[in-house]
Amino acid sequence: MMKWFKNVTTVEELRKEYRRLLKLYHPDNENGSVEVTQEINAEYDRLFAILSKETQSDNNPHTYNTDDENKAFKEVLNSIIHINADIEIIGSWLWVHGGYEYRELLKSTGFKYAPKKKSWCWHYGEYRRYHNKEVSLAEIRMKYGSQSVSHKSKQYVLN
Repeated sequence: MMKWFKNVTTVEELRKEYRRLLKLYHPDNENGSVEVTQEINAEYDRLFAILSKETQSDNNPHTYNTDDENKAFKEVLNSIIHINADIEIIGSWLWVHGGYEYRELLKSTGFKYAPKKKSWCWHYGEYRRYHNKEVSLAEIRMKYGSQSVSHKSKQYVLN
């Protein structure tokens, strides 16, 4: 029985909900707890295994089927969850809009700055571009969908 990820049916929804829950319950957060975060992580891993198998069986070209990718995604998200910038998940990419003051953290986490998009981006593994056409973030969002959380002016403080 799912306690933390009720009504989640896709890997994308799972990742969005995982991010939301980390904001609330991360141990460094004011209301956070190590035990709750461990519960969330364990349930996330179980549900990810189930959903990624379903996605693989659907022959979806945009699958999240490796344990390494899942682990890397969680580590990156955990390391940037506290920054005061908008974080957006588009397909299997993480995009950070703003956050210039966190550039050293973003670089050390594996983010690259995309000057034409004026955003930081992270993708698991090596990325190879298969075309010469410049694609806007709006076009990428339309193709893969996106989930974002706006921080507005509130900063999530972690110790």
